[in-house]
Amino acid sequence: MAADTRFEWIAETMHLRPDDRILEIGPGSSDSIAYLAARLDGGRIVGVDRSPTAIARARKRHAALIKCGKVHLLQAGLEQLDRARVLAEIGPGGFDKVVAVNVNLFWTRRPTAELALIRQVLTPNGTLYLFYGYGQPDGPSSAGPKPAPGHLIDYLATAGFDGATVCSGDILCVVARPRRNP
Repeated sequence: MAADTRFEWIAETMHLRPDDRILEIGPGSSDSIAYLAARLDGGRIVGVDRSPTAIARARKRHAALIKCGKVHLLQAGLEQLDRARVLAEIGPGGFDKVVAVNVNLFWTRRPTAELALIRQVLTPNGTLYLFYGYGQPDGPSSAGPKPAPGHLIDYLATAGFDGATVCSGDILCVVARPRRNP
């Protein structure tokens, strides 16, 4: 796997711990799963993608991680995902972190049902990371279109999350944590 500073920055921004249980929404067949898994020792990643083609490619690309039990992949749209089904993949307690990289549903519309599901599968101290950007974190910010995080921050607040933004170069991240009393 060639070094990709974007995925390195994403993993660092998430402050991964070796035993984290991570849900990645829409991983496609990118290397994001491999970068996250490389920082785990005892932790586990469940990747959920709506595309059967992406899941098939990811299964092939990450076969060794799947075989050793570090990664499990599910083919389903987030809005169709059954809470019990996804939690069955990691055991009781829920996910420590949920991540999505360039998943437009969070940036282009009000993701009410999706955020409700995420609240249900996150541990009480869990964190949601929503990344957007195709450039590098150590490069200049591109002139390309990037969604404004304002509406997403509002949607998160309505869904019972406190959100803040983190930016580096061409990558934007909204970090959100469930409020104790939404």
